[in-house]
Parts: sequence; structure tokens; C-alpha cells
Amino acid sequence: MKASRFLALPAAALLSLTFCTDSRISGPPSEQGNPQVVAVVLDNSHRPIDGATVTMYRVSTLGDSTDQPSSAINIAVRQTDSIGKCSFDNISLGLYSLEASDSANSRSALTTNIAISATKPGRTEFSDTIVLNAPGGIKGVVSQGGVIGNGTNQNLSDAFIQVKIGEIDRSTVTGPKGNYSFSNLPQGVYSIYYYATDGFYSAKRENIIVNTGSGTTLDTIILRPVPRLLPPKNLHADYDTAAGIVSLHWQKVTFDSLRYYEIERFINLSLPSTVYITSDTLLSDTVKTVSSGTKLDYVVRSVDKAFNKSSNAGPVEIIIGQ
Repeated sequence: MKASRFLALPAAALLSLTFCTDSRISGPPSEQGNPQVVAVVLDNSHRPIDGATVTMYRVSTLGDSTDQPSSAINIAVRQTDSIGKCSFDNISLGLYSLEASDSANSRSALTTNIAISATKPGRTEFSDTIVLNAPGGIKGVVSQGGVIGNGTNQNLSDAFIQVKIGEIDRSTVTGPKGNYSFSNLPQGVYSIYYYATDGFYSAKRENIIVNTGSGTTLDTIILRPVPRLLPPKNLHADYDTAAGIVSLHWQKVTFDSLRYYEIERFINLSLPSTVYITSDTLLSDTVKTVSSGTKLDYVVRSVDKAFNKSSNAGPVEIIIGQ
């Protein structure tokens, strides 16, 4: 059975106040629901704010999102009108949050867990009133030093460790001593991911409370080493020319944090490639529609729970029709 493909999410873009359909946030056609999110932005005296900026984020739900070192994805931006209102139309299914701020960025607010679900029939409207307050902040220290496992990492630099907030699109890197900070954060509860590309990763820090007008200082985080993820072994392919099916097989990887295997198929080594995922040690790829004489190259790699990828096993080559 063919495993499901990755769907790449689009880059964020600034959208105008006109409430037209945009393919980047487009949901089902009107007969299936045409969901809409409406927000009204007020100051702390509950007066509407004209010209406030409201950003919609899609909250990542790929796999076990508790392990994913990723920020929410900026989907769209709106400006409020004279009564403090803005709307996002034709929203696709998923989980979203809204961040609002005034024109001076002196007041802000965050609303989370807006679920657009296929289980809600008809035209579904999600409305929320957002009251702006003075923002807060988060600061802390991350270190790759100290005793970790059976060894020490005291000589490793604590700079350039990636620090990402999960609920909104905010990220930074640490300074020379592992220090980091986020300012102008709306009041709310956050999670933070700490990630170093040289083989150290820590699970995310959750339930970080940011109060209006104040800063939150976190305890020092010590990153733990991630065991080296090995690629699959003994990758080989069987090609049934009559059925038009390529069957890939490989040896199981023994690794506690293994999430799945990722298989990438190249046609004549050109881009874009096609990517499949599976938890099995085999994949069947139907190639009936591929032209005779086309060269297909397959590689497979292991992916762990932190979405780190191993090196490639392969490639193996198949010529269609031969």
C-alpha cells in the first residue's frame, strides 16, 4: 500500500484588507461549509481599535507535535476596520491561533485553539473578541555543557542554538553564553522548542505563562544528545513490469525514537521529487502512468521523533519498461 505524501505548507504572505478568497487558506467550497473566522479587537476599556493588525497562524499538527521543533505558520494578516472587526474567509481544516496588536505594537493579545473541523456542518463562523493589553516577555539560558550521559560537553559552544515558540511565529538563536529572549509577547501560555543542529535536542518546555506587562525568566535548559540515527540497510527493489508496480524493501532500523521511514523518488534525477512515508519496511509504488524508458531513483531514510533524518540508503534505479 502506498503511504501518504507530505504536503508542503506555503510561505506566509501579507494579505490586503479585501476579504477575497486566497488559495493559501482556502477551505472547502460553499456547499461543504466555507468556514470563516471573525475577530473584533478592543482596547482594555473595551473600545474598538481601528487599524489593529491580526495575524492568523496555523498550528502544526504533523505527527506527534509535542516533539516537533517548529513554530506555528503565518497564514494571513488582516487590518481591523473602524468597528475593530476583521475576518478570514474560506479557511481550510486545521487548528489555528490569532495574534492581534495595535499600530504601535504597545498592546497585544493572543487567542488559541481555533479548530476548523469537517464535523461542523453548514457555513461555520468562529467569532472571538480580542482585548489588547501590554505585552510581556520570556528570557532564559540554554546550554550544551555539563555532564550528559557518559560524557561531557563543556567545550561545546552554547551560541546559535535555535529557540522557537510553538503557538506563534517567533524564533531566535542564543547568544555566546546561551542566552535568549523574546519581547512583545501577548499574554498567554506558551511552549518553547530548543534545538541544536549538531546532534543535541531537548523536548519542548510547556505551560510557560506570560502575564501582561511583565517578563518571565525560565530555568536553564540543558540539551540532551540525540543518538545518531542510522539509515535503513539492504535496500532493494523488485519491478513487476506487467502490473506496473515497484516494490521497495529494506531492513528494519532498531531505534527507540524512530518515527517512520521517508522514501524519496526522483524521475530522471529531476525536481520536484515525490516523498512517501511509511512505518513498514516496504513500499509499493504504482508506476503505470510513467512513460516507458523513464529512469526512477529511490532513496530511503530514517526519521526520528524529533524529525531528524538519517543519511540516505540507496539509490536504487528502475527503468520503466525494462
